[in-house]
Amino acid sequence: MAKSEEEEVELTEVQRIAALEDSVSLNRKIVFVLAILAIVGLSTASTLGIVSLLQPDVEYVDKRALTLLQEEVDALRKQATESAESFSQAKQILDSSSATAFKSVLLDQEQSYQSHLTALKQGMRDLARMLPGSRTWLDMYDEQMNAAIAQSVARSKQLAALQTNALPIPQAIPGQAATASKP
Repeated sequence: MAKSEEEEVELTEVQRIAALEDSVSLNRKIVFVLAILAIVGLSTASTLGIVSLLQPDVEYVDKRALTLLQEEVDALRKQATESAESFSQAKQILDSSSATAFKSVLLDQEQSYQSHLTALKQGMRDLARMLPGSRTWLDMYDEQMNAAIAQSVARSKQLAALQTNALPIPQAIPGQAATASKP
């Protein structure tokens, strides 16, 4: 049996050359495919290398720094909430203070002062009509009374415009500095 297999295996020279040519062409095809795969692999690797060089270096935050930032944000939120609560409490205290009542008293006082000055001015006119030659002193005192009434009206307007839930801004009353210097 062994001889028969050897006999069958023995090929003619033409058959052997044909078999060698077939195996060489198969080897060429395999080498060609491997060369193409190597070229594709090299081009892919070089492309990935170039792309990784072109990308900016990204630094990622470590967990410790992130937790510190989150704790700081939470503390700031808590502080903002506490500030809002204290602001609302301060506003309630300011609104419920006696500033509104004090404003009302001052407005009533200014109106009373204006009506008193108006009545005094009218009485001076009546007195001037009764006395001969009193025109001079009536004109002199009339100017002073008009200035006092104008100042009182200005104070009334300022008080009416004043918001009692906010701190007042000091303002000069017109004409007050001019009359303060007169004797």
